[in-house]
Amino acid sequence: MSGKEDSYIVRVRGLPWSCTTEEVLKFFSDCDVVNGEDGVHFTLSKEGRPSGEAFIELDSAEDFKKALAKDRKYMGHRYIEVFKSNSSERDWVVNHSGPNETGNSSDGTVRLRGLPFGCSKEEI
Repeated sequence: MSGKEDSYIVRVRGLPWSCTTEEVLKFFSDCDVVNGEDGVHFTLSKEGRPSGEAFIELDSAEDFKKALAKDRKYMGHRYIEVFKSNSSERDWVVNHSGPNETGNSSDGTVRLRGLPFGCSKEEI
């Protein structure tokens, strides 16, 4: 993508977990989304479930302004936050979301929860 197109991407937060691409397009109905459904990129939690966030690619600066104006508007009973974004942020977040995120599976780290407060390194 060129630098010009970078300025036409928004990140949305607060989407219902059951939200579909069609519902996002309906919410942004007064904006032209690049390639329709292919211009909506949902992110996933580490468990592989929807995170309530997505990136939307817009066609023009006018559409970008209209999308930003939807910040704090409601989709059903949930208000949606809309932020400026760019293609590098979108690519990084989409590639690092979900259960197949490589950074957590190959770094050799084990996460322990529920340990007693006074637990020492030797006890672990």
